[in-house]
Amino acid sequence: MSSIAAQAASINFADLEWKKKYSSWRAYGQSKLADLLMGLHLARVSQERGWRLLSTIAHPGYTKTNLQSAGAAALGSGRTTMMMRIMDLDVLPSMDAVQGAGPELMAATDPAARNGAFYGPKSRTGMTGEAAEVPVYRSANGPTLAASVWALAAATTGVYLPRV
Repeated sequence: MSSIAAQAASINFADLEWKKKYSSWRAYGQSKLADLLMGLHLARVSQERGWRLLSTIAHPGYTKTNLQSAGAAALGSGRTTMMMRIMDLDVLPSMDAVQGAGPELMAATDPAARNGAFYGPKSRTGMTGEAAEVPVYRSANGPTLAASVWALAAATTGVYLPRV
């Protein structure tokens, strides 16, 4: 499960845990970019190894849920508070939770879902619209970035893919 926040994100390998200078928005974007990269890498590995495994990735666009209010309360930064006020004005295109669940449901249950495909709202902004396969964000391009994030996660957790 990714997010539209991954679109402008990058992986901060120098300070992965944000110990030097924490930014809630950048950390969230990094985590959602990492989710996207992990899904893409798993799709690539499963295809290379001939596994009968389907790895799909999705994002809900801008879906109005309690994440905005509960997340803001938990994070408590000034920028977060400002963003929550903007979101409360209803000036951004948004969807309700049922519509926002469409891309995830498509990725998980559609018989036509493809390995390594990315699903989200089909619109110019990617914030709202019918669920569809959408282009992978430029921030996630390149198999070496995905492989690097995967290798870091494996080393950190001690969980490695089986050798074939």
